[in-house]
Amino acid sequence: MFFLFSRRLGCAGSLLVSAAVTLLLLYLLGWL
Repeated sequence: MFFLFSRRLGCAGSLLVSAAVTLLLLYLLGWL
């Protein structure tokens, strides 16, 4: 159960990181 929870949390974390990187790139490109 803990493994499934940690796995789901890791998946959500990776999605959050990729979304943050995309927003950061758009922000930098907007300033360029």
